[in-house]
Amino acid sequence: MENIEKQNSSTLKNDTTHATEKFTEIDPSTMLHLQKSSFLFFLTTSIFLVLCFILMALMPGIAFLSYYPLEMLILMSLLTFGFLIIHLHKKLALLEPALVIAILPLTLLRYSTSIYSMCIFIIAAIELSRLGYFRHAATIKACILVSYYALILGLIAIAHREFFLDIIMSIIFLSLSFIYFLPIIQDRWQIGKTNPVHKINLRDLNLTYREMDFLRDCLHGATFKEIAYKHHVSESTVRNTFAHIYHKFNAADRMDLLSKLAAFDIIE
Repeated sequence: MENIEKQNSSTLKNDTTHATEKFTEIDPSTMLHLQKSSFLFFLTTSIFLVLCFILMALMPGIAFLSYYPLEMLILMSLLTFGFLIIHLHKKLALLEPALVIAILPLTLLRYSTSIYSMCIFIIAAIELSRLGYFRHAATIKACILVSYYALILGLIAIAHREFFLDIIMSIIFLSLSFIYFLPIIQDRWQIGKTNPVHKINLRDLNLTYREMDFLRDCLHGATFKEIAYKHHVSESTVRNTFAHIYHKFNAADRMDLLSKLAAFDIIE
């Protein structure tokens, strides 16, 4: 009996540890990004709701509820409150993509706002990707996400009695875009630089004015002799100055210094 209890407790500990490790695997910058994203969504939706209620009060002759049903405004209010809660609580940031996906159907209710749905879909896909959602079984999960979008699009179009050819073409276009979307999710395509170059300013390198001038000329390809001639000093002075620069950068010689600085974009 005691062995069974020990096994159960050890299994529970392993599951808890695995869940904790899975949570800690997420980059803190991703959690911060999700919090910022939730605040932007909260700001956008709250501005929309405030403007709606103000216009309802100032222009009672306009039937706003015919444009934006009361059910939609209530649901939008709940989602707005959800975005605010996620922004205030870091541990709930994992739920932010779910709220983004939940708000997607609301953008398809009107033709003039349907373009927002594609933007929201892309945002949700990026956030899910950063959370590692597509790390395993990427094709199946991507198909589920696109199928959800296509299903919502089709159901709302049918409810609005759109021409069937427009509905078919919209779903076909969404399927074609999926062909480009899938390789990105599977990490087979890389958009942008794989190794971004970091920018550094010469003034931030803890160098004296003379060292900055000499190093700048060296980066432009000047030899010690040319640097000495340009600044009206002896070549030994240039060598001594570069000895201090080597020490500050922990470099053995000029070639070692240039190889270390080659990884950066030097701002002069």
